[in-house]
Amino acid sequence: MKNVDFGFGLASAGPSRRRALAAAVVVLGASLACRESLTQVDSGVVASSLRPALKIAEPLPDLAELVAGLPPGRRTPLVATWKESWNRGVAAGRPLREEVYRAAGSPALEFDSAAAASAAGAVRRALAEARSFDRSLSPHLSRALEEAERLLGEAEEAGSGADWSDSAVKALMAADALRETSPRTVALSLVEAAEAVLGPLRGGGDEEPANRARARRLAWWGRLAVDAGGHELAIQRGYYACLLLGVELP
Repeated sequence: MKNVDFGFGLASAGPSRRRALAAAVVVLGASLACRESLTQVDSGVVASSLRPALKIAEPLPDLAELVAGLPPGRRTPLVATWKESWNRGVAAGRPLREEVYRAAGSPALEFDSAAAASAAGAVRRALAEARSFDRSLSPHLSRALEEAERLLGEAEEAGSGADWSDSAVKALMAADALRETSPRTVALSLVEAAEAVLGPLRGGGDEEPANRARARRLAWWGRLAVDAGGHELAIQRGYYACLLLGVELP
């Protein structure tokens, strides 16, 4: 993995500077471990100085709503896979959702026109809310909003031609592009990125380098925070784990 500068100058720093920065990360990571909760906001940009995420108050349409009119035999597997995808970060969850989109777009499935139109409207409102947060969002958030806008345009175009199945799927894809920016998904993505580099612990970890051991603890604490609903805290822990490991984030 390549090193990346996260704003601390780590990628370009000399050995002494790296050690000092790593020590600062450990101190901050330890202080985060002692905090049970962080300031909660109704909506806005979360963890803006680390790996920003968007907390959108506007409800987003989900697959269960869109396929409510389908027979259970067709509906249940799709919804189960889609829901499971959100228990994973973007790298692992997105491929599962792409399978759902392909299956949901099958000509054998027909979606309710009212549900498709309602979904597009909800995404439009959520996008407006997200755009109101800040005009200088970080690149990964800006890309997500642009993708959601593109997909929403396709959903509305399909709806204008009464292709409700395509409209519904594209509206869901647009909503999911916004969901990927949520604090929980951003936290899971960071934790999983660190875990992918760390791999399984071998030999009890006695010979593991200090920075890897610290990153492993931060990643573990990040998972605990996700499970407890402390998503901003999980973002911070996962971010610093990635920083110690030199993980390059897109």
